[in-house]
Amino acid sequence: MTFRGEPATFNRQAADWIARLHADDRTGHDIAAFRAWMNADPQHADAFERASAVWDSAGGLTSPPPTVRPSLPSRRAVMAGGAALLVAGGSSMGWRAANAGVYRTDVGEQRRLVLDDGTRVMLDTATRIRFRANQDLRMLWLSSGRIDLAVAADRRPFAIRTGDRRALVRTGRLDIRYDTGHAAVTALDGVARVETAGASVPIRPGQRIAMTDGRPDRMDRPELDDLIAWQSGRLAFRDQTLAEATAEMNRYTDRSLVVADPKAAAMRFTGLYRVGDPEAFALSLAVLLPVRVDAAADVIRISATS
Repeated sequence: MTFRGEPATFNRQAADWIARLHADDRTGHDIAAFRAWMNADPQHADAFERASAVWDSAGGLTSPPPTVRPSLPSRRAVMAGGAALLVAGGSSMGWRAANAGVYRTDVGEQRRLVLDDGTRVMLDTATRIRFRANQDLRMLWLSSGRIDLAVAADRRPFAIRTGDRRALVRTGRLDIRYDTGHAAVTALDGVARVETAGASVPIRPGQRIAMTDGRPDRMDRPELDDLIAWQSGRLAFRDQTLAEATAEMNRYTDRSLVVADPKAAAMRFTGLYRVGDPEAFALSLAVLLPVRVDAAADVIRISATS
């Protein structure tokens, strides 16, 4: 199957209008401005219908906003930066009690556990952890993947190991990711200390430290809503390249997205997308960007149209 991207300007505007009209804070002014945009050029209506059709194929929600247009497809969108489609997803997993041991998830799987000490941990796709506690210390090893860790208050410190790095916290909540040689620790609540390259670095709520081979690369303050979007089965991209986005999406599926040329790989976009549905993701990109999508059973190729 092949889907070719239409001229970028009208399609980006149409995608932006879909998002604006289905946002929770939509106003009467937005509706009037939309109608004016539709009436300004016949091509606007065509672009809006194309964007709506792609949204339908990508799994849009179904509760039409009132008084806009009978044929308007219905979606509740959360937009950051405009001109991007949102594919909404969710997670209904419950918490499960866990005894000390090894826990893992497969590709596309997420899991919630309550450890022996009351600590709650959510495992992202393709993640492996091991937990052990004694009378003096609680220790969790993250071998691969990503976790959200809400550490229960306890007299014993809680240590998290990723490769040869260690983070130490008494209580609080952390987002921790580890890919071979690369680690990132974000404090969502509470203060942690990260041991790296012979030093102990404190990270406070909202701060993230990224490390490569044990050496700190940077300390920053990410957008936390974007950071934890994975917990509801979504990924948030803000002005990121197509190469970066497809690499993240591929973590959740065995059907790979392949960016076929450097021009497409360097294209940037913003949006929030459901994980585990690479074809829907690729088709929405074909509305937003000048790209062509070729979908086969085991791989989806994305290439620039010119």
